[in-house]
Amino acid sequence: MRAIIVEDEPLMIDVFMRMGRGIEDLHVVGKFMTAEEAVEFSGTNSYEAAFLDIKLPGMDGIECARRLRKIMPQLLIVFVSAYDSYLREVNQIGADGYLLKPYNEEILKQTMERLRLLKRRQRKNIYVKMFGRFTVTKDGVPVPLRGKAKEILALIMVNRGKEISNEEIYSTIWESREYSNVNMKVYYNALKRLKDRLKKYGLEDLIFSTGSGQMANVDRFDCDYYSWLEHRQDRQEQFEGEFLTEYSWGEYILADLTTRWFCVGGTSI
Repeated sequence: MRAIIVEDEPLMIDVFMRMGRGIEDLHVVGKFMTAEEAVEFSGTNSYEAAFLDIKLPGMDGIECARRLRKIMPQLLIVFVSAYDSYLREVNQIGADGYLLKPYNEEILKQTMERLRLLKRRQRKNIYVKMFGRFTVTKDGVPVPLRGKAKEILALIMVNRGKEISNEEIYSTIWESREYSNVNMKVYYNALKRLKDRLKKYGLEDLIFSTGSGQMANVDRFDCDYYSWLEHRQDRQEQFEGEFLTEYSWGEYILADLTTRWFCVGGTSI
C-alpha cells in the first residue's frame, strides 16, 4: 500500500520510517513537513493512505484531510497526534485510524492491518481478466489497449504486485531480439504509450515505476487470476483451462495453473 506521511517533526518522520521497514506492503511515496506540500503532491500523484499529523504549521491536518479526500475520495486517512482531544473532529470527517503519540511498531502494524481490511472492502471499479484473453474493464467498459503496450501491462500484472525489472519485461516480450541499450528504447517507447493510454482513461495509478522496473498497484483492481489463486469465495470467474491465450509466455503459467486445477478438483484427464 502506497502512503504519504505529513509531519512537521523530522524525528517523528524518521521514527515512522524505521517502524515501517518491518511492514512489507507499506511503501512511503512522500514525506512532507507541511500540508500544503502534501496537497500539491497529490494533484499529480496517487497513493492509497495518508498519515497526517493534526498540528501542522499553516494548514492543519484536518483541513489537509478534507482537501485530499476531494482529490482522492477513497483515500484512507490516519491521524497522528500527541493528544486525544481531536477524536470528535476526526470522526466527523470519517478518519480510518488514529495514532496516539508515542506509538510503537506493533500499534503501527495493527493500524496497517485495519487499513488493508478497509481497502479490501472498498468497491473497485476496475476488473482485470486473465482467464482467456487479457482484458481490462473500467465500470464494465473495456479499456482500449493493444499491441506491445497491452502485453507489457499483462506481464506486469501477472506478477501480482511484485517488481518485475525492465530488462525482464523486454527479454520476455521481445525474446527474439538481442538485449541492448538501443533495443531497450523500443520497450520504453511502448511503456510510454501504455502509461499515456492509462492516464487518458483515469488509470494512471494502475501501475507505477520503481528504480529498476514496474509494479502493479494491486489495491486498485480485482482480477480473476488473483481471486482463483487466493481461493476467494467471491471470485467472478472460474479457471476453464485458458490463460492469456494471446501471449506465448503465458503458457508457462498455464502449465502450473492446470496442475493446481487438477489438484483442487477440476476436470481430470
